Amino acid sequence: MRMSRKLALLAATLVGLAGGLFLAPSPAFAGNWAVTVLDPLPDRLEPGKGYTVGMWVLQHGFHPYEGDDLGPVALRLVDGKGTAVVFPAVALPEAAHYATAIAVPHAGEWAVVGVQGRFADYHVGTLTVPGGLAVLGVPPPLESPQADRYWPGAIRPPAVPQDAGRDPFGSASTVQAAAPGSPSAAPTPAPAARAAPAPAGTPRVTLMVAVTAGILAVAAFLSYRRKFRH
Repeated sequence: MRMSRKLALLAATLVGLAGGLFLAPSPAFAGNWAVTVLDPLPDRLEPGKGYTVGMWVLQHGFHPYEGDDLGPVALRLVDGKGTAVVFPAVALPEAAHYATAIAVPHAGEWAVVGVQGRFADYHVGTLTVPGGLAVLGVPPPLESPQADRYWPGAIRPPAVPQDAGRDPFGSASTVQAAAPGSPSAAPTPAPAARAAPAPAGTPRVTLMVAVTAGILAVAAFLSYRRKFRH
């Protein structure tokens, strides 16, 4: 009888563990994403001319990164042939605020990509040179913006339209910034150090499979013992 009770307790524990694994949010989908928002650019940019660009890297789309070291931040421009140029950014006094100097090498359409340190690259929009930037809507933030809490002064991230249908993890493993209007250009893989949804969830799936197998094994053993005793 004692052995049966122990086995039943073990089965209940395994069931509880499995339920927790299924219900607990995966680390990748618990907020491990960010967006890049640019300060207003001139209405018209010319090729070969230098411009200083302010940029904000916002975790969850509305607040500064809550960690020790975000890593390198930059802007990457990708032209219609898939050729990329990278402009490293430096931190400014305001939280999450950076600046870089860019010079677009030649006329044409350029995909603008935010390089966000440990986070996946983020597709900001399309820059037409000569011309201006067409900004993509940002994914909705996980919480309501609280700009006054993070940026009490006048210097703060600019307002950007939201795109309710945009997946914040849509470009986590690949940058969807291959040449505007050039489907043949291959997307640029994100560095392995940056978080991507699939790797983050893989160990959890394996553990869930193992727990489920354990539950089935215990249930089969208890059923066998009952039949044997009767």
